[in-house]
Amino acid sequence: MARILVVEDNPMIGMVMQIALSDEGHEIDILNCAVESLKVMENGKIPDLVFTDLNLKGVNGCELIRKMRCNKRLNHIPAVIITGDIPSPDILPHEDEYQGLLIKPFDLREVTGIVAKLIQHTAAV
Repeated sequence: MARILVVEDNPMIGMVMQIALSDEGHEIDILNCAVESLKVMENGKIPDLVFTDLNLKGVNGCELIRKMRCNKRLNHIPAVIITGDIPSPDILPHEDEYQGLLIKPFDLREVTGIVAKLIQHTAAV
């Protein structure tokens, strides 16, 4: 299955996503900081998919995705934004920079559906 990185500072959301996606057979890493997640990826632990909270402290999810898109080793990884905010162009990265959007509260079937779609698409490319 897939290696998935979840960058989420709410431990409950991270835990629920880890359980749901692990049950689907995926390998899940949960980190609560964009800077740490970039270091992990740059040091060679490259995920197949990244979910990131938009409103992280310090470097936010939008900045994380932009940094991924500027890095040759990371720019191919699909990214999904998690947010409780009302989505608007003011707070989101450019639409070409991310592949999915989850609005809190979300249904776990949405999460597994997005993973299935993006992992299948990535494998086909």
